[in-house]
Amino acid sequence: MSLEWSATLIISVVAAVTLLARQIRIADPILLVIAGIGLAFVPGLPKIAVDPKALLLAVLPPMLFWHAFIVTPREIRANALAVGLLALPLVALTVAAVAAVLHLVAGLPWAVAVVAGAILGPTDPVAFLTVARRLGVSPRLVGLLDGENLLNDFTALVVYGLAVDAVLSGAFSITDAPFTLLATAVGGIAIGLLVGYLVSIINSRVSHALVAPIVTLSGAYLAFLPAEALHVSAILAAGVAGRVAGARSAVVDEPQSRLVGYGFWNTLIFLLTAILFVLVGLQLPLAVQGTASDIGVLKICLLVTVAVVLTRLLFTLGIGLSLPNVARRMSKAGYRWPWAESLVAGWSGMRGALSLIMVMTLPGDFPYRDLLLIVTFSVLLATLLVQGLSLPLVIRWLPVERDNLTKQEIALVRDAAHAAASDRLNAMEALGEIRPDEADRLRSMYRWRQSSAAMETKDIELNLIRAERAEILQMRRRDVISDEVMRELEAELDMRVVILTGETPFSG
Repeated sequence: MSLEWSATLIISVVAAVTLLARQIRIADPILLVIAGIGLAFVPGLPKIAVDPKALLLAVLPPMLFWHAFIVTPREIRANALAVGLLALPLVALTVAAVAAVLHLVAGLPWAVAVVAGAILGPTDPVAFLTVARRLGVSPRLVGLLDGENLLNDFTALVVYGLAVDAVLSGAFSITDAPFTLLATAVGGIAIGLLVGYLVSIINSRVSHALVAPIVTLSGAYLAFLPAEALHVSAILAAGVAGRVAGARSAVVDEPQSRLVGYGFWNTLIFLLTAILFVLVGLQLPLAVQGTASDIGVLKICLLVTVAVVLTRLLFTLGIGLSLPNVARRMSKAGYRWPWAESLVAGWSGMRGALSLIMVMTLPGDFPYRDLLLIVTFSVLLATLLVQGLSLPLVIRWLPVERDNLTKQEIALVRDAAHAAASDRLNAMEALGEIRPDEADRLRSMYRWRQSSAAMETKDIELNLIRAERAEILQMRRRDVISDEVMRELEAELDMRVVILTGETPFSG
């Protein structure tokens, strides 16, 4: 099969997976895994050689940056101790459990086994977040797992880097490691702060909606690459830069830039994830050929998967039972973390894109690389298919706290914002900056937006917008207006639809 036809097939599969995931309401990573396996067995697909360093530098910076950009700090702060326990001790225990299995059962050297443990240490929240948003899980639990993922990426990548260096150099100093870790962390944070503020300053002076996302994307690489070159924590640099830029986005970015930017980033991250799964799928047969394909490999994969799943389940349940003062709901609720939510948190430990990046960026001559690739893909497949597909049922069956807070907060903020606008309107009228009849019309508009009647007429307004759009298209077909005018008017209609339906690009 030629390269052109192979690329056509891969692109078609990714597009089909995207459409199918929306139709059957299954998280994209789950179907991407299945698609990657299917592509691996298509006869005639060419062997694609991937430069591990190039893959790391191309994919990891935007993923780290964007996850930090959109993370919710309030829920993380409210669950800071619980997040810390999941992101630090749990990752360490997972690394130890995986390393012990691979050393004792497969005979891998401890340093190589620790690399495998670091690869499988971080979780991927994409599948959980997709299900959680659809089923209305409480923001506290979503924020807990989101914050855990942000921090356990850093923990796992630090362990991964130290272990890989130990394997390749044959030397590791336990006394020097803490000082090295501290120095690289401080350097990474400093670069991240500088780049994050630089991105926000530039975006505050950018008025074009298509330029701002490019500036933001550049920030991901401007944080990661210099940090990598200076041998400080590139992971922290990209993460801190993303968090600073995300925190300041509401203040400095233009509304059009935010709408375009969120759509751009959600698409980019999905494409990067899809590419990773496809690349692993294409390389998996080569790894299988390079490893003894006997029952022993299957046994190793099964034992590692059990170790990963059981370690997380026992740890999260242990937090709820032995440390009730740590595992709490959001601070304003102040209740104990029930066992049901501990179980959901434990069952949400799917592995994903970061594990794939780490295993694929191992040097080609790394010891047991093929076995680590097979084990990683097996754990990823098992957790996404078994845990990912059953997670909606688990959430429905268990008495998990639902999201009763978001709607209340939205209503509260809308009332406060409308009150502020009304006060400002009164002040402008008193100063003579607006005529009384204009002020009355604006007051009527605000009262209408807050009324229940406005929601009841939503379908009628959407129908009217469709009529406007049809007339605009007719005028374009008759050459009464240009394409540029049509797109300008279409943008206005699209914004009105977004406001009416509430379907924004901000949540992915």
